[in-house]
Amino acid sequence: MRFSEVMNTKDFSIEDLDLTEIMKISHDLPKNKVIDSNIAEKYIISTIEAQDLCQEKIAQVERWIGIKKMMLDKSEAESALIRAKDAGHKTAKEKEWFVQSDELVISAMDELEKAKVCRLWLDNKIKYFSMWHYSLKAFIRRDYGIEGASNYSAFAATPEYNMES
Repeated sequence: MRFSEVMNTKDFSIEDLDLTEIMKISHDLPKNKVIDSNIAEKYIISTIEAQDLCQEKIAQVERWIGIKKMMLDKSEAESALIRAKDAGHKTAKEKEWFVQSDELVISAMDELEKAKVCRLWLDNKIKYFSMWHYSLKAFIRRDYGIEGASNYSAFAATPEYNMES
């Protein structure tokens, strides 16, 4: 896979960004404290996969944010230099107000804000999965530590016990 394929924004839309896998992993994580080490190990891998998925999406969203910033700047400039003049506004203050109320500028701002919110959401999901990853690792360490510290071997059949029979 080429980097240009990862950064591809052709036919890209924030509204159509596929978050299915991220949401599936998020919903699959335990909702109660009933968990064992096998389940924890399974979810550790899932949290890593989810973080990776989020980071891939962030690359596309960051590229989209850059594009939307350029489009907003262009729209503001055209609004101030062309459309405000065509509307009969002459002073700098009138042009500034016109730009703030121009539908094309407002639309570009809206697109940019959606992309920023998406980026924030993905960042928060990464933190969420990271927290789960850390908690699951701590649970496994504690679980194996308890198992190792217990006298489990005293209850298991030993080779000496098996020889006597």
